[in-house]
Amino acid sequence: MADLSTGSEFAGCRIEGVLGRGGMGVIYRATELRLGRPVALKLIATEQASDPDVRERFEREARLTAAIEHPNVVPVYAAGEEDGHLYLVMRYVPGTDLHHLLKEHDPPRLQPARAASIVAQVADALDAAHAAGLVHRDVKPANILIGGDHAYLSDFGITRVQASDTRITDSGNWIGTVDFMAPEHLRGEPTDARADVYALGCVLYTALTGRPPFRRETVPATITAHLHDAPPRPSRDAPGIPVAFDSVIARALAKDPADRYPSAGDLGRAARAAAAGERMSTARGSVATGAATPEEAEPTRMAPVPGATAVLERPTTAAPRDGDGADADDGAADRDGHGSRPRRPVDVKVQRGRGRKQALAATIVVLLIPAVLFVNWVASTGSGVKTGPLSASEVRSAAQAFATAYTNEDPTALRRVLTPGVRRYGTTPGVQRGRVAVVDTYKSQFAADEVQKYELSDLETTGGTAGRAEGSYTVRRGNAAPITGRIVFLMVRRDGQPRIDLIATEPRPA
Repeated sequence: MADLSTGSEFAGCRIEGVLGRGGMGVIYRATELRLGRPVALKLIATEQASDPDVRERFEREARLTAAIEHPNVVPVYAAGEEDGHLYLVMRYVPGTDLHHLLKEHDPPRLQPARAASIVAQVADALDAAHAAGLVHRDVKPANILIGGDHAYLSDFGITRVQASDTRITDSGNWIGTVDFMAPEHLRGEPTDARADVYALGCVLYTALTGRPPFRRETVPATITAHLHDAPPRPSRDAPGIPVAFDSVIARALAKDPADRYPSAGDLGRAARAAAAGERMSTARGSVATGAATPEEAEPTRMAPVPGATAVLERPTTAAPRDGDGADADDGAADRDGHGSRPRRPVDVKVQRGRGRKQALAATIVVLLIPAVLFVNWVASTGSGVKTGPLSASEVRSAAQAFATAYTNEDPTALRRVLTPGVRRYGTTPGVQRGRVAVVDTYKSQFAADEVQKYELSDLETTGGTAGRAEGSYTVRRGNAAPITGRIVFLMVRRDGQPRIDLIATEPRPA
């Protein structure tokens, strides 16, 4: 929907201005007319609200979030639907958020005591959410509101409901910000409260040093660092950071969830102790309920002693690896890009179809995404719709279907092979979201040049809940030199069929 204009009314609120935007919608500063109080009004993006799974999850999460009564959780006053749009009415918190607060400092970091205080307050809020069966899944500085010395955790709009009797997940979308995502989240594995502990550890490191712990030049390199690099030592990376924080960060950012603090509160208390030069008292352990609690929950371990010089560095076993723009929209009409990972090589040659073709207007910057998205496929009840993990052959056939549709300049066929929430990484740091935007990009390419053939070669495929295909691509054009590079597709099963959920390309000279 178009932005609401200042002075207009929606859901009993008068719009005063825009507070912010995100992947899930727009947040407005507004006045609740009935009580005359300032509020924040969040409208869920139309493309999200039209998805039945999102609507069901929204309604359930709104009720659960509203039930969390905690001084560090932004209260929800109302939720519902008006004119076909989902909305939340929340307390308006005057002030700023941690992301902007850091930018106001030069260098962009906080004193250890203040960083620990903010993180400890957010940790208490997370404990309350986990105790209600919620995993936030997008803990980051922009979602931590700061009003004076008080911190609030906001934006539960993309949390995952994890009660013992139900699990409602996003329908194939990659939720979260790469700078603050836990390794298991990036691998597409189920996440529990410990994923939020990891994200909060990333926030703590960022507040102490002014930079996320694993940020690299590109999104793929950042993901690889999360998956394989040892946690950094804040005492080495910024002046004036007590060495006690090294062991706190090392435990919070452990690759194995079982090696992290069992609760966010334990991390918060360890951070306060490190800032004060004290020893942390007894750890309290996990407070999560339902499926938010690790199935293999282990006995609580004592936190490392603040001030100890030894640092827990987990052994790494794999090769190295958001960029800042991991979630920034990319409107550029770049060519071909997909993300996934393969195994068996196979050549796929797609013959030229009909129609006018398009050319890649600019050099395609490659963003190979070595991450695996997690998706819950919809179970069929005797309808004959195929369920379960994708086979390697299904992944390969979907990749070929994309290539055929591209060769034929057929937007309808492209739509059939893409998920509604498909993400496409292109020429600039950022991502295009949604089938409409991605297909429109390809249509603009079809109008730009004469394409004779789209070829995939050396294609390797891997099946699974999130299938992967990777290989080389060549776009042969009638009036220009071919365009070549590497392409990666990441796929999920949707409505029984393999669908492409993420695309990334890496241009390489022929």
